[in-house]
Amino acid sequence: MIANPLGLALDPDRSIRDQIHEAARLGARGVVLEAAGDLAPHRLGETARRELKHLLRSTELALVAMVLPTRRPFDSTDQLDERIRRADATFALAHELGTPLVLVRAGAAPAKDDEPRIELFTTAIRLLAARADHRGARLALETGSEPVLRLNEFLTEEANPFLGASLDPAGLLLAGLDPIEAARQFGPRLLHAYASDAVGRARTLVSNPRGSGFPSGALDWEEYVGALEEIGYRGFLTVRPDPGRDAAVQFAQIVSRIKQIG
Repeated sequence: MIANPLGLALDPDRSIRDQIHEAARLGARGVVLEAAGDLAPHRLGETARRELKHLLRSTELALVAMVLPTRRPFDSTDQLDERIRRADATFALAHELGTPLVLVRAGAAPAKDDEPRIELFTTAIRLLAARADHRGARLALETGSEPVLRLNEFLTEEANPFLGASLDPAGLLLAGLDPIEAARQFGPRLLHAYASDAVGRARTLVSNPRGSGFPSGALDWEEYVGALEEIGYRGFLTVRPDPGRDAAVQFAQIVSRIKQIG
């Protein structure tokens, strides 16, 4: 039996209230909210924050994490002070709404020999982690389409208890990379994991890292869940619906796949 509760990432462009009720009907145990649109910290007033917390309590849904929206990686000084300020507001909102976790696409960790970029990246991430710590939150850097080796090395060297990784299997599979090995590499540094694959999205020329027995973009669900159990990950598995696809249908499909394991 799978021990990890399932969460659902909500679309900031749709009614959050409707999606929260839908998540509860689908059997999700929690939701992931992006700090964008009506949920942007500067737009979400005190009354709206109280109503959102009440709605989550009444539907018995946990707030798994907040997502810090980003338009550029953190190895650039372009508007860095403003981005840090927005991040700090998101950390404060996450704390107020009751989640200790913020997810961010910070960009690929630069190579060690790229000294200017790695210095900028390290400085920015350390500053973000310090702000998160101040707000009682932890920061999880999301994987993208790059091998996780450099990110894992960066997290290992930083050894910051308020800094870790968020694993997106679909993004890795789209690049022909193995999310199962990624989970094992991250080990205790894994703070959040998605339940997703790239079936129907991966180019047919991208081979599956698990071998010819798996079509392009397919996730070996049994091995993935097994790897998470192996490293002691007990957090949520968050379903992030593909853009343009019915969230209810996709959530039900992934629930069905996971149930087949246990």
